[in-house]
Amino acid sequence: MKDPYLNFETGILKNRLGIKDQKSLDNAETAFASIAINNLRETGFEIATIKDCLIIHQKLFDKVYDWAGQPRTIDIYKGESILDGKSIDYVFASYIDQALEDLEKEFKAVIWEKLNPTEKIDRICYFVSEFWHIHPFREGNTRTAAMMLYFLIKKAGLHVNINFLSRNGKYFRNALVLSCLYTASKPEYLKDIVRDSVTFRNVSDNKYKTIEGIEVDKYSYVNHTVDKLKTIEKPKDWMKKPHK
Repeated sequence: MKDPYLNFETGILKNRLGIKDQKSLDNAETAFASIAINNLRETGFEIATIKDCLIIHQKLFDKVYDWAGQPRTIDIYKGESILDGKSIDYVFASYIDQALEDLEKEFKAVIWEKLNPTEKIDRICYFVSEFWHIHPFREGNTRTAAMMLYFLIKKAGLHVNINFLSRNGKYFRNALVLSCLYTASKPEYLKDIVRDSVTFRNVSDNKYKTIEGIEVDKYSYVNHTVDKLKTIEKPKDWMKKPHK
């Protein structure tokens, strides 16, 4: 199967800037996303629904990709170093809209004012993790999830050290991977870093340098692909797995 998002002459994603090498595209993504993030924060953006994350993605990547804010149309896979090169089983493209709707129903049922801080963090981590597991976009899911995390924390009436999360971005991404393993899920890593970012606790510089014995600084990003990598067997109805 061919990937319609790729420029097959350059091997990188088609983009509005006419960029033909991966490093330049990465730099452009980072630059435009950083500007968009600041704009979202300064304009008082708020999350009212799960699908507002489509707006976040559109704002972050509209200058770079024609499909910014639009769910992907193909199934994708990505080898993870923390999973020995295997991939998370992302939601099939044909089910993305329904998966977001199902998650939205859970989101609307939450009464944030009735939750204590620990319960709020647990629910926030759950929604961010489930959103990332759906992986709605061809690219930019983790950055969208990070901004979703930021705005959900604000929605819950808590404060967040965004610089702390940014410094530990590689740990955050690998924590998302480990939280999306169905029956083998390990949500404690994600909850721990979010808890530290909210409480502003004094944290050792070494705490987030490794995850599952892997040095996060050695993590290198690998592009998504349409080549299928089977990993963990899914339950028959993945949306009915227990809350983390």
